[in-house]
Amino acid sequence: MNIQTILLPHKHVRFCNSLIGLAGFVLRLLNEPRTLDELWALIDRDHSGWYSRPPFEHVVLAVDILFAIGQIELVHDNRIRRIN
Repeated sequence: MNIQTILLPHKHVRFCNSLIGLAGFVLRLLNEPRTLDELWALIDRDHSGWYSRPPFEHVVLAVDILFAIGQIELVHDNRIRRIN
């Protein structure tokens, strides 16, 4: 599976399994600066609010996408902060 196939939802990849969808969910969780481990702990629980448990690699890629489009930044103590 290539990156374009998983990046955007289409007829074979549901929105909840796309990286763009996961990136939006991650952005919503950043109401305060968090580390990647803290984000993972929020997403990897049963009642996270997301439709399925994504692999850790997908969470990292979703964070990479948010950084690439200028929605988040790295601040002190390796925390990720949402840019307003």
